[in-house]
Amino acid sequence: MENKNDPLLETFKKHIEFEDSMDSFMLNNYLKAARRYVRVATGKEPAQPVMMVAAILYDFRVPEGEMSKALDSMTPILLAEVFADEEIDEQSET
Repeated sequence: MENKNDPLLETFKKHIEFEDSMDSFMLNNYLKAARRYVRVATGKEPAQPVMMVAAILYDFRVPEGEMSKALDSMTPILLAEVFADEEIDEQSET
């Protein structure tokens, strides 16, 4: 089974200041999990929140209380994504 790189992989590496000498094996998995998390929360996969959630997963690597707090801190950003679309939809209907 071929493992394709996420289209955000290179941008994500820059976002987390990833060094070429480091092992990038898990980065696609973090991006995949982040995409799922953001999609469930917002119904879409905007790049910036996906990279922010993936960075949290990368930073903590093992679920713990601090990871939960970090993911909870994403709630306002994810809500803003949802409400921004609703506002745009309402404006286009008028």
